[in-house]
Amino acid sequence: MCNEKSISYDSDGYSKSLDKLVAMSEKEYYVHLVDINRHQVVVARTLLWLAVILIGFDIAIIEWAYTKASKLPDLVPILTPCYFFVIFSIIFGVLAFAFSAIAIPAFGGYKPLYNNSWADYSNSAHEKLLSGQDSIYMNTLNDLLTNLDAACSKGNTTNAARGLKLRISSILTILSATFAGIGFIIFSFNYYLKA
Repeated sequence: MCNEKSISYDSDGYSKSLDKLVAMSEKEYYVHLVDINRHQVVVARTLLWLAVILIGFDIAIIEWAYTKASKLPDLVPILTPCYFFVIFSIIFGVLAFAFSAIAIPAFGGYKPLYNNSWADYSNSAHEKLLSGQDSIYMNTLNDLLTNLDAACSKGNTTNAARGLKLRISSILTILSATFAGIGFIIFSFNYYLKA
């Protein structure tokens, strides 16, 4: 004798689970698309302004140091160490500016998280309806969840790459400020000790 058990599927529970998963995925999608993106753009713009200010400060140091040192008879030993550090500060500032500019999505060439139209889901559901398939709602939710997951993964990769550029820009900005400060201090000590 063969005892066959009939398998009972909890379609309602499955569709409710898919609803919850889609809702959670939508939140994650908007975090990647809006929240993290907006924060990174604000950080990039701040670093851009800071790099510009540092480059301007470096140029002002060069002009101020030359004006002050031009009155002294031996100006090369006073200006050389100052200019050495300030030139490196300018180089670090320009590199920080470049990394910050590349990190902004409009300049970095970032692609959208989802390339297809969201109307593809209604077209797919309509085709399944016309062919008489069952579980259209669950299949559509499953397709939506799959594509949301792929978009979130792409957003995570994009945001991580942008975050790396912003970290590099931050380090270069700190180096630029440090070298500018060292150049300013070296010139001040040399100038006021010899004056």
